[in-house]
Amino acid sequence: MRKLILLLLLVSTLLLGLTQFVPQSYDFLLLSRDNAKYYEQMKKVALFDTLINGLGIESMIQGVIASQLVKYGAKIDQFNELLSGQILLIQKDQDFFLAIGPGKETEKLAKAIADFLGKEIWVSAQKSYVVVSNNKDFAGLCLKGGGVVPAEVNKHFEDPSVWAVGYSPKLAYDEAEFESLLVIRVESDRVSGFLQWKARNDAAKAIISETRPDPSYQLHKDPNLSGEVFVFSNVQNARAVKTILEQVAGDLAGNVLGSLGQVFGISGDLGGITEQILILSEKASGKMAMSFGFSQFVESLFEAQSDAVTVEPSLYAVMEAQITAQEIAKALGRGEVSGDELKIDNFTVKCDGRHVRVFSSQRSDEKASLDKALKLFDPNRHSLFVFIDFAPIIEKLLGVASQSAFVAVGTVSNDAYITEWNIK
Repeated sequence: MRKLILLLLLVSTLLLGLTQFVPQSYDFLLLSRDNAKYYEQMKKVALFDTLINGLGIESMIQGVIASQLVKYGAKIDQFNELLSGQILLIQKDQDFFLAIGPGKETEKLAKAIADFLGKEIWVSAQKSYVVVSNNKDFAGLCLKGGGVVPAEVNKHFEDPSVWAVGYSPKLAYDEAEFESLLVIRVESDRVSGFLQWKARNDAAKAIISETRPDPSYQLHKDPNLSGEVFVFSNVQNARAVKTILEQVAGDLAGNVLGSLGQVFGISGDLGGITEQILILSEKASGKMAMSFGFSQFVESLFEAQSDAVTVEPSLYAVMEAQITAQEIAKALGRGEVSGDELKIDNFTVKCDGRHVRVFSSQRSDEKASLDKALKLFDPNRHSLFVFIDFAPIIEKLLGVASQSAFVAVGTVSNDAYITEWNIK
């Protein structure tokens, strides 16, 4: 009987796992399982094989971590074991709580992680787990537990390809309320998943209805589109565009586009310009097409000649909007207007009464990636389309042929907006 009780306690503890740290109230929950198993599967996907093995990113990161761990008597194998189990992420307002494990020597690992992250982040060993938070009081609430993992999350783990599931019980935008679900899968040739926003009230349903695609969309045929990254928005108005972007994470209309500009080396406040144009939603439709070209930029970075000039990436965007250059300049509070053109930073904005076009100083004539994108885009079904062709950059970096790409499409199903994506 004693052995049976011990066995039952052991099984109960294993089943409980990280879910013991779920609080009664949260804004977002993300749970991953069997990290080592899915990570090894992910490394077989072409793009990740190139990044992790081809470029040696894994060994480089492992070396940096190992040098940090040795200061506290911990080993890289112990750190890898900690990461190989589960990860739980809880977020509420501006606070987050992260739990990782199970593992051994968690006291040593926690000290090493705390030193690496700095004093503003709280790190603690909790038996076989390491927990991390930006707010010790919020961490205390998570350590008390009392909450449960929603049945919706557990249901998706019945699929053996599912690595992680995220859930938000309530996302608010003005009076609209949404419920969101994130699923990440690892398949034989790709990493895929979806992000779903389900309307919880009439205000949210109204926004969802505005995201239905217009089959008459034609901006994807604009002759100025070129490069390797393409974004097509095909919804009824700019408010819907901005809502979709903001629901992904904070204020993507400004922050992510601004970050893209920095990552790709584009001078000027791209995020600010785009966000301000979207604010003028009464004069802009939700139809937009945008392209980035960065393969020439990457190639110039690796030119053998020391005096080679770095080529700045290209950007082009077009949107349907009945707005003048003067109105955009007024909204931005800067820029030089000349007729129907506005010059600001390294961008030229042209308005013809029906469209607004934004050009970067650098232009691109690469069309091969656009041809790939257009074969996948369907204006009858897709209200959002994102395509990133990694093949040109991989070919220029490593000199090997590649078919790696990222694709995301947004569709409407009843009272839900679903963004499906995959990387291969």
